[in-house]
Amino acid sequence: MKLEERIAAGQLIESGDELTDEYRELLCGIIQFTANSEFMGAFAESEWIPRAPSYQRKLALIAKNQDEIGHAQMQYQLAEDLGRDREQMLTSLLAGENGFGNAFHYPADEWIDIGLLAWMLDGAAMQLQHSLMKTSYGPYARIMKRVCREEEFHIRHGEHIVREYATGSREKQERLQAGVDRWWSRAVMFFGLSDSRSEKSERMDELGIKPKTNDELRQQYFDTYVPKLRNYGIDIPDENLYYDEETEQWEYTPPDWEEFNRIVTEGGPETQARLDRRRTAFEETAWVRDALEAYDGTTANRFANNITA
Repeated sequence: MKLEERIAAGQLIESGDELTDEYRELLCGIIQFTANSEFMGAFAESEWIPRAPSYQRKLALIAKNQDEIGHAQMQYQLAEDLGRDREQMLTSLLAGENGFGNAFHYPADEWIDIGLLAWMLDGAAMQLQHSLMKTSYGPYARIMKRVCREEEFHIRHGEHIVREYATGSREKQERLQAGVDRWWSRAVMFFGLSDSRSEKSERMDELGIKPKTNDELRQQYFDTYVPKLRNYGIDIPDENLYYDEETEQWEYTPPDWEEFNRIVTEGGPETQARLDRRRTAFEETAWVRDALEAYDGTTANRFANNITA
């Protein structure tokens, strides 16, 4: 049975199965993108660990960062299993040749930004990640089950910060509203181009790689977060937002696709600084990777010698 017939029949594709070039390329593309986003997202938030407002918040943010790096590690490993080279993936990311989530191209200037990144942006990521638990590629689906379990705690961590601001002083409430004003459009854009603008979205849907399209995920996000934001007394910065009873969908102002494309092609206000800092760290730890590679080669040769002895 051909690959697409197996997918249409609801069969999971496994690592040992024969993949078409198209399937492998699309699959590797989304895995590498989600890995990059976890990696760069953790780096964006790690800058706030020393400045967290309490010891408990510091511990929570450290744990969250550890999880995010672990998520990136699992997904890079999966891409390696599919034929991608780890060193090349990281080198391409740090050279600005491969993308990552649009939200992580912007600065987090206040503590509430960290809360909103965890609540609103990780919440947006969860819509995608939860859908990927039903992707047609079995190893990816199984990784996403673990990722989603941990992301639930990240979202709760973010919401706890949001609740603190929403029920706090007038100043805190105003800072929360200003933060949502900054991050709302970035969260809406997180899902990528609308289906009519995206050449890959429909094909990945057909191949079961991405079980829900960009627009379906965006609508799902509105269903989840519009009531939550309003429950906290937050005004959603979109005067055209309303629920159409007939279509049973949220209508909203389309994202600024010019800004989205500019982020993709040129980067955002924080892109270069974050990549520069990450590139420096990558170069300073090159000796660790070299040592591990040398050690692996030594142990492999020792094992081979024992076999032939």
